[in-house]
Amino acid sequence: MATTDATKSGTGNWGRWGKDDERGTLNLITPEAVLQGAKACKTGKVYSLSLPIQREGVPLIEYRGAPQRLTLTSSTDNAMYEAYGAAPGVGANEDMLILASHSITHMDALSHVFADGTIYNGFPASDFTTNAGAAHCDITHNGSFAGRAVLLDLPGHQGVDWLEPGHVITSAELEACRAAQGVEVRSGDILLIRTGWLDFFATGQGEFAQPGIGFDAVQFIDDNEVAVVGSDNAAIESIPFDDNVFLGVHIELLVKRGVTLLEHLVLKELAADRCYESLVCVGALMFTGAAGSPINPIAIG
Repeated sequence: MATTDATKSGTGNWGRWGKDDERGTLNLITPEAVLQGAKACKTGKVYSLSLPIQREGVPLIEYRGAPQRLTLTSSTDNAMYEAYGAAPGVGANEDMLILASHSITHMDALSHVFADGTIYNGFPASDFTTNAGAAHCDITHNGSFAGRAVLLDLPGHQGVDWLEPGHVITSAELEACRAAQGVEVRSGDILLIRTGWLDFFATGQGEFAQPGIGFDAVQFIDDNEVAVVGSDNAAIESIPFDDNVFLGVHIELLVKRGVTLLEHLVLKELAADRCYESLVCVGALMFTGAAGSPINPIAIG
């Protein structure tokens, strides 16, 4: 599938679930697929797949800024509490949280990326306005789901701590890892791809270059009718971008196919436990008009 112009290989799933569809491949997660996810639970161990939301020590993209936690009320506001009838020493601590929709561990809505003036299913990119945000395919359409997840631990399979920065993952690598792990990828599955990049970042070598999937790997996603793709890197795809096409794999998956993407997932513990199948539950902030949201995905092994 490799190409130097990812915007010219058709329109993928446009119209597959109707001209008004705004959920894309999440339509593949049927009630039966969710039950298959529940059957994947063998130990009952719960894993959080999210990084902590903090100002330092996590991957941050400069233009998005660092998340801010501001104090709204505290024990210094005794007079305010007393006005409500509070007894001495009784009060509440509250915060105000300020962060970008795509900060740290997050989900891309299908309105996140546009190409040739359109987002998924042919909706005009111009419908995203400064005041209202996304008129179509906002985060509320793909913000809550659960299903069977399959982890492909590429560093574990290849016998390394992490894939090299900039490494472009192919379909053949994904298939070889799947076969070695003895796991099946089914229609409607959530595919979790571990590159080891977060472990590399933790060493203090947080270079911009990152391993990730390239155009060729999209065929694996198509062949297996994957509903959601998540990874432990910043963009699912490799950085620098495959064939030097800016956001090329995002265009193939988000724009053309309507595949929901989960980025900066913490997958090391799942891999260490060889928990290659699990039930994963994902919930976004149901913010009308938003093109993405921070998430704390939960996997149950």
